[in-house]
Amino acid sequence: MFKPKEKSSTINNDRILNYTHYSELPLKLVGCWDWFPDAVDMKKIIANYVYLCLVIFVLINVTAMLMVSLYSEWVDIMSSLDMLADSLPYVASVLVVAYFAVYRAELYELNDFMNKNFKFHSARGLTNMTMLKSYKMAKSFAYTYTVCSLCSSTMYAVVPMIIHWWTRTPVQGWFFMDVTRSPFLEISFLRQILSQIFLGLALGQLGVFFASNSILLCGQLDLICCSARNARFTALLQNGVKHASLVSQYHDILKDEEHNYIYNTSEMVDSIYHYDEKVTNDFSRIDFDIYSATHDAHTAAALTAVARQGQVAAAYKRRFERFASPLLVLRVVQVTLYLCTLLYAASRKLDTMTVEYLLAVSLDIFIYCYYGNQIIIQADRVSTAAYQSSWHTMGLKPRRLLLNILLANKRQMIVRAGGFLPMDLRTYVNIIKTSFSYYTLLVNVNEHK
Repeated sequence: MFKPKEKSSTINNDRILNYTHYSELPLKLVGCWDWFPDAVDMKKIIANYVYLCLVIFVLINVTAMLMVSLYSEWVDIMSSLDMLADSLPYVASVLVVAYFAVYRAELYELNDFMNKNFKFHSARGLTNMTMLKSYKMAKSFAYTYTVCSLCSSTMYAVVPMIIHWWTRTPVQGWFFMDVTRSPFLEISFLRQILSQIFLGLALGQLGVFFASNSILLCGQLDLICCSARNARFTALLQNGVKHASLVSQYHDILKDEEHNYIYNTSEMVDSIYHYDEKVTNDFSRIDFDIYSATHDAHTAAALTAVARQGQVAAAYKRRFERFASPLLVLRVVQVTLYLCTLLYAASRKLDTMTVEYLLAVSLDIFIYCYYGNQIIIQADRVSTAAYQSSWHTMGLKPRRLLLNILLANKRQMIVRAGGFLPMDLRTYVNIIKTSFSYYTLLVNVNEHK
């Protein structure tokens, strides 16, 4: 019989220097990240701008062609609703790329702030934690969602051409040009493929940006919860108590930590790191009194470090919200209108492409609301972790610091679109309801014509 493979500990792994390196290449491909960041050489600067102009030109070209076709075939708004719906993702993608281009410096600052201030290791305690699992989760999501968004967008251009080549019928769907002969047909197809790739990357990478940053922020909150829960044990270890002695008496802390972390997991393994700084393990004390006032100074220092890291998480959330807020408003409005028009199109003619787009758009906005909701949940758990930090064994000063931590976390950590719309699951339900309300309005208007 094969023995199950034992999981190796990741507590003493080296620190990750760049938490979001995996998203740089897709952002570069869509012009949202410079191919040559911080370029000084004029050739590199020109190359950055030329590629950005190429991306925007391709997206605007297809949008303009669609608008011209819409104008030439206009009868009324209800008969042109399908074409109006097709234009919404292109308009949104142009605005997303333009926004990233204008506020590129803020994007770089946000990324640098995370890499410099987010801790990879928790405070050294009875249980320890790293950011490795949240980093892997963000990385896996980025790869998966990028592939899915590209496949979803390119299908819109590929399927009509496959049908055309197979059946020799006129090209349907996206082809708003009077072109039927080779090689103009193939050139137009390649241009449409390129525009769909840019569209999928622009809207897809916005979702990746929001979700991956939310996952990493939740991972940092996991780390803060672990450090807060272990504050007293951190003080004991700094006073020379052996880790094994603490394990023998307080291993029940694992029950408190159960179901309290979203992405990272804690391990009851001794760590050589204390907030990314290596410490020596030359401790020899076996007997200790956890209630002794001699541990209060180190406990106060441990709680101060927890509060400081909580301020880092709050500061990052504010920067993240300030950058993403206008884009979130754009996506909420675009998805609401798009779902409405797709529902109306499905009620008139139900086909596979419409159903696929309905599911894709619903899933897309769900990503934003779900991961925004995860931030709220994990931020609320910081207070629970502080309460579970063996506060009854502490002196007066550590208790006052603990009270300040509880008061500081009283306000919820919510990422808002436009500074007013919380990105949570309740908002997702409201978006679906609003889209359906607009859909019923369109149906009623069409019936009374």
